[in-house]
Amino acid sequence: MTDLDGGITIPDAPTITDEHKKLVEEARKTLDDSSEAIPFALLGTQVVAGTNYWILCKVNMFGPTQSKKLVTYKINKNPQDEVTLLEATTFEF
Repeated sequence: MTDLDGGITIPDAPTITDEHKKLVEEARKTLDDSSEAIPFALLGTQVVAGTNYWILCKVNMFGPTQSKKLVTYKINKNPQDEVTLLEATTFEF
């Protein structure tokens, strides 16, 4: 693990666990789209009021767009175990 300024911790290996998959599923419930997100790399964590997670996902867009994108989701899980999607950054390829 590597610690950066701001208390962000970068894992040595970007392993995805079942917990990370559940975080992405829960955070994406607020989105109004017909896509599927496949998490494949935990980019970092930060202990704040709960924990922030940066998770890189491959997103398959369905419907008329039918494209694939890489999206980094910044997700917060607060001390009450509530999950919030804070930010989504898209990288098209």
